[in-house]
Amino acid sequence: MPTLSQGQPDRSGPEPHRHRQVAESFGVDAERYDRARPPYPDALVDRIVTASPGRDVLDVGAGTGIEARQFQAAGCTVLGIEPDERMAAFARRSRVEVEVARFEDWQPAGRQFDAVIAGTAWHWVDPVAGAAKAAQVLRPGGRLAPFHHVPQLPEEVIDALAEAHRQVAPDSPLDLGLLKGSALDASRPLFARITDGIRQTGRFSEPEQWRFAWERTYTREEWLDQLPTFGALTRLPADELAEVLDSVGAVIDTLGGHVTVPYITVAVTSTRSGTA
Repeated sequence: MPTLSQGQPDRSGPEPHRHRQVAESFGVDAERYDRARPPYPDALVDRIVTASPGRDVLDVGAGTGIEARQFQAAGCTVLGIEPDERMAAFARRSRVEVEVARFEDWQPAGRQFDAVIAGTAWHWVDPVAGAAKAAQVLRPGGRLAPFHHVPQLPEEVIDALAEAHRQVAPDSPLDLGLLKGSALDASRPLFARITDGIRQTGRFSEPEQWRFAWERTYTREEWLDQLPTFGALTRLPADELAEVLDSVGAVIDTLGGHVTVPYITVAVTSTRSGTA
C-alpha cells in the first residue's frame, strides 16, 4: 500500500519484498517503533481468534511484538518470526517468544499453528512463497490473516513531507507525493498481490477482505515521534531527518498542533484446506 509505514508507495516501483535493506532497517530504534506505531483494532484481533480453530498463533514479521501482545491478551500462545535481531530482542523483553529468520527461510521443525498473522509486514514477504510456507505450518482449517494499516494522511502533511524529503534526498526513487489521493485505492495492488499469492498455492479457500475503520488524533510530538519509524526515513542521517521533522512539525502547528488520521485496517484472509 502507498503508506510510509510500509516504506514505499506501492505504485512507485518494484515489489516491496525485494527491498530487504528497508525491511530490516526498522530496528535502528526499536524502542521508538514500539512506542509510536499504533496497535490494531480489538475487533480485528477478536475476529481472527474466533475464526481460527485454536489459539496457537504464528506472527510473521513480529517486529517489537505490538500485535503479538494483543493476541496474547486475547488468550493466544504466540510465536514470532522476525528477521531483525534488534526488533526481536525488544519483543522478547515484553515476553514475546521470537525466532530470528526471514519467514521464507524459517524452519518450522514440524510445528503447526491455528493462525498465521502478519501486522503491516506481509508486504516484505514473497507473496507466493510466504503463502506456501503458511500452508505448510497451518493445521487444516487454520487461518492465514495478514493485515495492514491504511492511513489517510492530510494533504498538508503529505506536501510538507514530500517536499522536505526531496530537499534532503533528491536522488531517492521514492516520490512521497504519491501518498496523496485515496490511500485505500492505492493499496489495492498490494492486496491483489497477497490474494494472488494465496490463490497460487491451491491450498486455501478463496481469500476475502475484512476491513476495520477507525481514527487516531496525534499531537505534534506524537506524530513526529512516529515519523522516523517510516521506511522512507529510517536510513536518513540525523541532520537530514531533523530537517524533515522541522518541516512537518511547522505544518502541524498551522493545523492547531495536532493531526487526525483516519485508518482502515485491512486483513486478507483465507483458511487452509485439506486434511493433511
